[in-house]
Amino acid sequence: MRRLDYTRKARSVPLNARNAAEAVMFLAQVARERHRLEQEKHTLDRRIRRIELRLGEIARTEGRLVPVVRRNGEPGDRPASPPAAAAPQRPAVLPPGVTQVTLTY
Repeated sequence: MRRLDYTRKARSVPLNARNAAEAVMFLAQVARERHRLEQEKHTLDRRIRRIELRLGEIARTEGRLVPVVRRNGEPGDRPASPPAAAAPQRPAVLPPGVTQVTLTY
């Protein structure tokens, strides 16, 4: 994705063409650069759309998981079970302001 970081230089950059052949060559080079940049723009647009779709999927998944996490975190939902000796104790409810939860399984 570093192609936009530089501009291709012409072998000789004649701003004033001495003859018609030089003008045609310069015009062809400009047309190739324009075509390359249009292709790159199209590729980047496609990539942005894929990223936005993936972010939407993640947001929908979070939307389904948050109520489940809240529901399972309430103390009255589960029957009392004896605490396991080897399992570390974790808080049942997430503290306010938590924006990220890592599930380990």
